[in-house]
Amino acid sequence: MSIPGSTVIIEGHAIVSVDGMIAAVDGTMPLALRNEADWRIFQAALDAAALVVLGRLGHERHPNPGRRRLVLTRSVAALEADPGDALTQLWNPAGMEIADVLRQLGVAEGTVAITGGTGPFDLFLPLLDRFVLSEVRDLTLPDGIACFTKGHPRLVLPGAGLEARDMELIDRGVVQTQWVRH
Repeated sequence: MSIPGSTVIIEGHAIVSVDGMIAAVDGTMPLALRNEADWRIFQAALDAAALVVLGRLGHERHPNPGRRRLVLTRSVAALEADPGDALTQLWNPAGMEIADVLRQLGVAEGTVAITGGTGPFDLFLPLLDRFVLSEVRDLTLPDGIACFTKGHPRLVLPGAGLEARDMELIDRGVVQTQWVRH
């Protein structure tokens, strides 16, 4: 991401079904979409991140005190502290540009990890430097919640200027691909 005086890397993380869904139709994450190998890799990436960005529903469903978070929400005008978590800021993208948010938060270097849902993934798509995509090959989620509104990540990421590298089988039936900006 190009922010003057910054060395911030914008990195997305998702585990999806073979049809590109991050959740079931009701918004829950089915057990079949959870994978221990992916979880370990994901948690290590979040531990190393300077800031974790996610949507309001994800923040409410998966509280994570101890990590610095930026939560997308329309409930604030621009940027406000979360009254329930000193490490969390609530951000309305309509009220403030991400470069200004990062400056205000003092994030001038390191990784900003985008963890979903669809809204945050769509918003940050043009800014992504990397995207770590895990796919559960034997699972489909008809009518589920898509990772990107424009389609399957394998189709959307190349259109945003990222290319697949370092594909590996991380567990039985789970393939992880590192997508990087070229």
